[in-house]
Amino acid sequence: MKKGFYILALTLIIFAVIAVFPIQTLAQKDQIKIPVLVYHYFAKGSKEAQECNSFAVVDIQNFEKQMEYLYKNNFKTLTMEELYKFLKGEYIPPKKAIVITMDDGYKNNITLAYPVLKKYGFKACIFVIGKFLISKNTSNEFEYLSLEDTLKYTDVFEFGSHTYDMHRLLNGMPILLQANMLDIIFDFVNNQVLINSPYFAYPFGAYDERVIEVLKSFNYKLAFTTKKGYVTSSTDLYEIPRFTISQKTTFDQFIKIVNGEYPDIYVHNPGHKTSKEKQHVKTLTEKKTKQTLLQKRG
Repeated sequence: MKKGFYILALTLIIFAVIAVFPIQTLAQKDQIKIPVLVYHYFAKGSKEAQECNSFAVVDIQNFEKQMEYLYKNNFKTLTMEELYKFLKGEYIPPKKAIVITMDDGYKNNITLAYPVLKKYGFKACIFVIGKFLISKNTSNEFEYLSLEDTLKYTDVFEFGSHTYDMHRLLNGMPILLQANMLDIIFDFVNNQVLINSPYFAYPFGAYDERVIEVLKSFNYKLAFTTKKGYVTSSTDLYEIPRFTISQKTTFDQFIKIVNGEYPDIYVHNPGHKTSKEKQHVKTLTEKKTKQTLLQKRG
């Protein structure tokens, strides 16, 4: 009798554990907020950063301070695959998880940022413009990375796509939004020959449903925007928000961002789209910045 009672009790406990554990796991997953950071250019010091006149530059001393904070506070940088598995419900990241990305693929990502990331054992993803990987590069750190660079620094960096030749503006608007489907497909094919990666960042943060459909047809797993917000379990795979880190980002702001305390401006909504007016202003600012940067650096 007692033996039967114990078996029944044990059976009930097992069923209770099976029933409760998925709920607890789901609750834990739903509470996770992952900040994805995006950097662009790096400067050797504050003076050089000021001379760049770029809204997206960060001097390397500030970058070192930020990475040192992450290291001392036990943050873990996720790879693209780990982020993807989290969004697919196949992986629960550590409590202090963060993703570091860099857009455009400038040479100073390697010459300046790489040693800092390697020092602290961090990983990052650079989204490169394919055309510039095979163009003539100079010793100027504000030139673009070469194709050879993408093969040499894989101990720290993985490399994603920023299109082959659609990081451009036409009449002040991103060309990716104006191009026909055949041109977009042709561009994606060219870039996949150079960078066979399933991860993508929209040039100027601009995208529409057509672009998303092409990404899906090419089996891209993740696509990154420039909208501010945290990645959660409900974030759309093709509308991942990021926090832009620049010289204007104070250290206090950085700490709030990485600790999930920054106002979450963007919450995913399938119907959410950036207005054309706002996008127009944003892309014009980007164009002016790049022109100024190239003039300053030669």
